[in-house]
Amino acid sequence: MSKKVENKKLKINPKRIILIFVALFFVFEAIFYFTLQPWYLGDWYPFDKLPFYLYTTGVGALSVIFCIVSITQTYYIVDKSCIIHNKMGHEYRYRFSEMLYIDEEWSKKHKMLLFYLADGKSKFLAFDRDGIIFDYALTYAVHRMSKEEFQSRYPNVRL
Repeated sequence: MSKKVENKKLKINPKRIILIFVALFFVFEAIFYFTLQPWYLGDWYPFDKLPFYLYTTGVGALSVIFCIVSITQTYYIVDKSCIIHNKMGHEYRYRFSEMLYIDEEWSKKHKMLLFYLADGKSKFLAFDRDGIIFDYALTYAVHRMSKEEFQSRYPNVRL
């Protein structure tokens, strides 16, 4: 691992964040379509009505604003002891010493780091642009177990 990577901001691929907000926009449009429109009166989606345009413009503008803020305020910082995930002003620390099992196959397939902590809970972190958090987790997770060891220790956790 190069020292240039440590303590630098590692950005998440913005395509993932954009897709999430596009999906949310369509979900809120569908909610508006099915709940706020008087469809039972036969008035399906009145494109000539001002409330439709105001609502769609408002939801679209909010989606764009939150998407831009999310892209700029979501990143990782890695060092030899932990991954720090900054998400919209909140900081989450995932220490490598607490990572018991890393599902390498699933992580590579979905481009998300999937790991399990000592309490048996799973955590998902989207890869940064170069997958550096995955490389660091594989290198510095000192108490890693095999799948069989983890299953025997935590039989109620489904992998």
